[in-house]
Amino acid sequence: MSIRYTLAATVLALFASFYVTVSVAQETGQYRSRILLDPLDELGKGSEMSVRELEQSIDSIRDPYARSSATRHLARHYVSEGNYKAAIDWYQEALRADGLSHVANREMLRELAQVYLQAEQYGAAAGALEQVLDIDLVPSATDYLLLAQARYRQGDYVAVVVALDGIEAAGLALDKPQREQALALYYRVGAFAQCEPLLQALLAASPQEAAYWHQLVSVYLQQNKRREALDQLQLAMENGVAFNRAQRSLLVDLMAVNGNPYGAAFLMEQFMASGQLERNGEHQRKAFELWFQARERDKARTALASAARLTGDTELFLYLAQLQLEDEEWVAVEQTMMTACESRLQDRYVSRANLLLGVSLLKQEREEAARQVLINATLIGGAHQQAAQWLKFMDARPATEDELRRLRGPCIGSEGKKAALREEEKGGPLEETLVAEAELQSQVQPVADEIRSVEGLILDDQILTVQRAAAQRYFFAEHDEPIAELLPRLRTLAVRQSVSLVKASGTADGPPQFLHHGDEQGLGIPLRGSAQARGRYRIYTADVFLYVAFPIDPVKDPHVQFAAAQRQLESAGHAPSGDWRLVSADAQGDTFELQLGVMAPGAQ
Repeated sequence: MSIRYTLAATVLALFASFYVTVSVAQETGQYRSRILLDPLDELGKGSEMSVRELEQSIDSIRDPYARSSATRHLARHYVSEGNYKAAIDWYQEALRADGLSHVANREMLRELAQVYLQAEQYGAAAGALEQVLDIDLVPSATDYLLLAQARYRQGDYVAVVVALDGIEAAGLALDKPQREQALALYYRVGAFAQCEPLLQALLAASPQEAAYWHQLVSVYLQQNKRREALDQLQLAMENGVAFNRAQRSLLVDLMAVNGNPYGAAFLMEQFMASGQLERNGEHQRKAFELWFQARERDKARTALASAARLTGDTELFLYLAQLQLEDEEWVAVEQTMMTACESRLQDRYVSRANLLLGVSLLKQEREEAARQVLINATLIGGAHQQAAQWLKFMDARPATEDELRRLRGPCIGSEGKKAALREEEKGGPLEETLVAEAELQSQVQPVADEIRSVEGLILDDQILTVQRAAAQRYFFAEHDEPIAELLPRLRTLAVRQSVSLVKASGTADGPPQFLHHGDEQGLGIPLRGSAQARGRYRIYTADVFLYVAFPIDPVKDPHVQFAAAQRQLESAGHAPSGDWRLVSADAQGDTFELQLGVMAPGAQ
């Protein structure tokens, strides 16, 4: 071995020894996302050459202390250059030489673990940190935090909790940044009980930190501790902690679910009056629901009327009309429904809207107008049975074939003819209209009969038969959008919903389906076994379903294809129930089958 190489090794060993002494003395135990190393400043401007020469001569260094010190120095040099692979190799060589003390080896393992983390070798990082904790020296909280971080990156959430729990077991104190690191990791892996003492300690040190108050509320809610969450929010408000809109709304919700809907509604009104919550349709709807739960009917109606006016939501108009109907305010019901029907309705609301309007007209002794809209209510699913009972009650004359063909009136859906209410005026516009329609019908009936016979032949070729689907349970999510918008998103929606189904401990029992049953519309996955409602998803049970199947091309306009299918169904002598299902016919979602509901024999 040359004198030059021996002197270089000796200098490097002395420098490394000095660095270990300073490093151990200055250790704070805090997490460092980057390793701060001396890039050979002590060796002068020719250090790069010295490093290359040292690498070439490393095999000639036999002394364990000198070899460990020199290779550790090489490892630090490559860390400073971002060459983590070379750094790892030299750290491992330094540890194999076993020439340094336990204290120095522990510090070197910590450095190696951080390099592994930088290189995204999380399993190796965890192994190095476990070696650190196995050394018979007082551990550092940072070692446990780094180990938990490595295990989190591996996806081993149980090991994350074990590592973090080791901090308390070792009797180690945490400073504020370390508490926040432990809190974040505990929360991410769902260990919410362990989050509570950390947040309480952070709050004790910083009582005006709004984030800690609201994080503790979130931790309580994750554990379904609604009373504790409410108490925490109320205490935060009493202490002048800042609230945003979502947090104020959450306080209102928590008061309601903890059995105080009156207090929740009153607080909601206060927030809106003071401008802390906007007086918009969404908040007015919540106020209505809360006042209704509190059995404050007048306040509920006032809030509901405001919500319907601000949002234009058909469902809210229907709720308002129902309350007015119960109070026998027949003119108000009519006015509410005429406002709701200014635009075309979603099909799922058409039957109920015509029923409510029809009853209000009947109670005003406007029987002809009532008959018109009640017949409309029987032509589409939802309230068709109730409408039929009202027609029977008023002893209305049977509906003509033309009246059964399509909806006419103020409340129509995706199909139908917008028209004013028919009034009983003998010799007036109504009579003239009926005569004109009769004449037109006599002219077109032969052509219609010919078309029907042709369609019947086509249907025979397709073997049109009524099929029966047994009652079925679905993992269900409501969707109000038109089917033309939903159809291209089926695969994305179905994947997301299937993931939630698995998390809810359920099993799919068939392909996903778009359902339109009465007032229900959305995406359902047939369900086998048991499952729990989860988030926006709930369990929906459908009754026995009679239907005729038609192929649907997802590239073409589904509304056009639905209308054609319904015409074919009617031409075959079946009465549509208004319900339907759209079932994916293959795994790729490229083809679909429309199952168009039909009325049971004797129910038509």
